[in-house]
Amino acid sequence: MIKVVIFLVTVLVNIGIGIMLFFLLLLSLNGYSGKQAEPGLILFIIWVLLFSIAAAVCAYLSANFLITKKSLNWIAASLISILVFVAAGAILNFVGTVAAIILTEALR
Repeated sequence: MIKVVIFLVTVLVNIGIGIMLFFLLLLSLNGYSGKQAEPGLILFIIWVLLFSIAAAVCAYLSANFLITKKSLNWIAASLISILVFVAAGAILNFVGTVAAIILTEALR
């Protein structure tokens, strides 16, 4: 049960960060027409969903590893896993923002 909570918390926080970065992306793409900005927006949405799920799976697996192999209690393992993979997901989501801007500019 706790591993499902780890997965859900990680994916929801990363998607929340992605939503905030989406508004940053919209501000960055100000001046592009909707047709010009569409590929970058699609790339960003797919990127955020993919890496949010990947970070949540990694948090789930690392919590399992920390509990079984390193003998940490479930609270410490959960907090470590969530914090590490939310940070990693946030960094990857920011990279996705930059990639979307670069793609939009390249297709202009």
